[in-house]
Amino acid sequence: MSGQAAEKKENKIVLWILFGIFFLLTAGIFYFIAGFRPKAIFPALEKEKTQILFLGDSNIDYSFGGMEIPEMLMQKTNVMAYNCAIGGTCAANSAEPYNRKNYYGMFSLYNLSKMIETGDFSVMTRNRDFIDSSSSDIKGKVLILEHLDYSAMDYVVLHYGMNDYFAGFPIGDGMEKYDERTYKGALRCGIERIHKMCPDATVILSSITYCRYQKVENEELVGETISGLSHDFGHGTIENYRTAMEEVSGEYPYAVFLDNLNGMGIDDENYITEGYFEDHMHFGEKSREIYTEGFLELLTKLENR
Repeated sequence: MSGQAAEKKENKIVLWILFGIFFLLTAGIFYFIAGFRPKAIFPALEKEKTQILFLGDSNIDYSFGGMEIPEMLMQKTNVMAYNCAIGGTCAANSAEPYNRKNYYGMFSLYNLSKMIETGDFSVMTRNRDFIDSSSSDIKGKVLILEHLDYSAMDYVVLHYGMNDYFAGFPIGDGMEKYDERTYKGALRCGIERIHKMCPDATVILSSITYCRYQKVENEELVGETISGLSHDFGHGTIENYRTAMEEVSGEYPYAVFLDNLNGMGIDDENYITEGYFEDHMHFGEKSREIYTEGFLELLTKLENR
């Protein structure tokens, strides 16, 4: 073999090696992208049951020494409910930079729905001190959210509004449709991302509930409580936030509205009833029962339509 022929052969070998490396790198990149979302392992059991994912604030998140609403729901009917609500959270997203320990800002519906869409929950897991010190069971919720088969969901419940009201987030009328710093804008962003991941699910928009405002001075509650039906933080009363959610619900054929503010029957006259509240905003056992019964009524209608 001449030197020129040998050189050509060597060049071909080098080209094939380079092509092989390029192919392996390309395949690896595609594999990484495809494998970025962790494997779905929920629902692992009882797949024949109606599957419901709950996202929202503290009245869904916490048991307050009793039983969480999703747990009460499973006790009363044949459904599988995943409680991924995080206490203190809003639908809207703050424009201000948030402290890493402040999961109220991290886990707004706007941010959480982005995590669900991308499969990237690293913001929930990268700070161990934050996870271990948080008052919400973040670790358990991350496990579910990372490994949930969203396509298997029959219903996704979005229960937001009270913290948006207390934080004074604008409702969003007359503002940019998808402005995440507004209540309506963040709801739309969340609803559409959730629908993308859960295409067969009905999105249940669960409205703000009755609550009262109490002034805080030096981290202490002072003075009398004021009804949320009359107190305005600058963008409306709780009735305005309820109506805003109802209006957004009407924009989507796959969404339905659950009116807790009027439907639960709690108002200025009877809020003091024993068992309704742990404080001026958090449900007592009686209110959790009332909410669950109202939810079951809606669920029965949806299942029979």
